[in-house]
Amino acid sequence: MREQTKDIDLVLLQDAEPEARAVLERIQGQRERLYGRRLAREQALALRRDAGPDYALSHGSIVERVIGFGRQHPVVCVGAVGLGLLLGPRKLLRMASVVLPLVMKLRR
Repeated sequence: MREQTKDIDLVLLQDAEPEARAVLERIQGQRERLYGRRLAREQALALRRDAGPDYALSHGSIVERVIGFGRQHPVVCVGAVGLGLLLGPRKLLRMASVVLPLVMKLRR
């Protein structure tokens, strides 16, 4: 099917006027970029699926890492939420403004 689309596009490209040819070439380039992006996404999803649940903890986004940590350490998460409720939002923000720069330095 993809080969038929390319053949039709080539015929249209040869018969088109210069302005229409430019538009068709732009459309063709966009299709190729979208196709490449889709292939890359499918590859990434296949790698994640094959790597198992520990992949998200080391290579996933920050949300995936937090969710993975929460699944592996539920007691710690419950304790953190309880401490947050106990301290209140002001103290949490103050503590986060101190701890976050330290954590960022450790990551480097």
